[in-house]
Parts: sequence; C-alpha cells; structure tokens
Amino acid sequence: MKLYPQSVCQLAILSLCYVLITVRESDSTFVPGRCLCPEMQPGVRGQLKELTVYPKSPSCNKVTVIVTLKSNNNPVCLNPEAPMGKQLVRCWNRSEKLGRDVRLCLKRRRRGKGGQRQQSRQRSRGQNRKASSSNSQ
Repeated sequence: MKLYPQSVCQLAILSLCYVLITVRESDSTFVPGRCLCPEMQPGVRGQLKELTVYPKSPSCNKVTVIVTLKSNNNPVCLNPEAPMGKQLVRCWNRSEKLGRDVRLCLKRRRRGKGGQRQQSRQRSRGQNRKASSSNSQ
C-alpha cells in the first residue's frame, strides 16, 4: 500500500476538524451533578453579609444563589425559585445592569407591626389629603 502525501494531509485536516468540533460540543453540554449547591433552602432568617449569584452554565443547568449570614459566617444555598431567591436574583441582575453595589440587595426592608394594614392606612390618608386640598381651592 502506497501513501500519497495529499491523502495524508486531507486525512490529518479532517481529523483535526473532527477533534475541534468534538471539543467545542463537549464544552457546552450539561454535565449533571456539577452544581455548587446540591441542597437548597427556600429562605433564611437574619442579616445577610454577602450575596453571590452564578448564572446557568455548562456545568450546572440552574441559577445558583449563595448568601452568607452575619451571625455564623456560613454560606447558605437558596432556591432561586423560592420568593426570597427570586427577589435576590432580580436585585442582583438589576445592580449588575445599572452598575450598582450588590450590597444594596442585602438590606431587606422590615415591615411595621401593622404589615400591609399600616401601608393601606397611609395610602388612604394621602388620598384624603389630596381630596381635601382640591376641595379647598
């Protein structure tokens, strides 16, 4: 069997293309079991010290939300589908988009003793003021 240089070059180029395509495809495929957080909690209590959000990646098909508590300094994985996780992801995305400090997301507003009732009273008072000021003119 006689080897021709042209055939050898064609075979080498074809093999190189095959290897490059295989490497590129394997780089973007999901590999199960590679996420940072195997177990997640729906929420946490206490003051937050640090927030890190990792988007979906080839190694993990879920958004990963990790918060660190001030009290014990331990990282906790939050479920990004739970209300607290959704709120933190939304705040993270907004701060990344606007170039703000992510630490603003860590400050959670506390409700007063009345909760929603207190807010509705303030709204109704504001509407009464508007109505009385427009009547006096």
